[in-house]
Amino acid sequence: MNSRPFTRAARTAGICALGVGAGLALAACSAATSPAGAPSPAASSLVASSVPATAAAPAATPSATFVPMQTAAGGEFLSPSGNISCEVDYHSNGLTKAYCQTGTPARSVTMGVAGKYTTCTGQQCLGNPGTGTPTLAYGTATGVGPFRCESAVTGVTCTADGKGFRISAAGITAVSG
Repeated sequence: MNSRPFTRAARTAGICALGVGAGLALAACSAATSPAGAPSPAASSLVASSVPATAAAPAATPSATFVPMQTAAGGEFLSPSGNISCEVDYHSNGLTKAYCQTGTPARSVTMGVAGKYTTCTGQQCLGNPGTGTPTLAYGTATGVGPFRCESAVTGVTCTADGKGFRISAAGITAVSG
């Protein structure tokens, strides 16, 4: 299995172990979902009350609460269902991209700063999300640099430069933002 897309797993786990950070890092260290897989009210309020977004973060639409990424260079998140995992890198270790994958069915998508993306289907396309990866609640968005990803019941939508993709168990489709 290709684990290259998820390079910060150890750092995320270290943040949790040291108790450093707020917002998504705290959500990653706690039980962020209920037994049914939906975010718990406590986890949702914890994530929503994280530190303010920086000027480098894309603006959230009025319908979505913006949650900053774990670092100024990006981070990782899971959808509340756990089937979608994403990583956003903005000049992090030489990477500038948004990457998302679904476990079932196995597929992934990688997008650059211009909103162009490539898809891949099959187990060879998947990486390993880091231990303790935080959940991005439905109705919330996150991002860094030109990237913005929003979590919804219908899937995760990521855009850059006004275009991008929506990924869900049903597939990967083009969107313009």
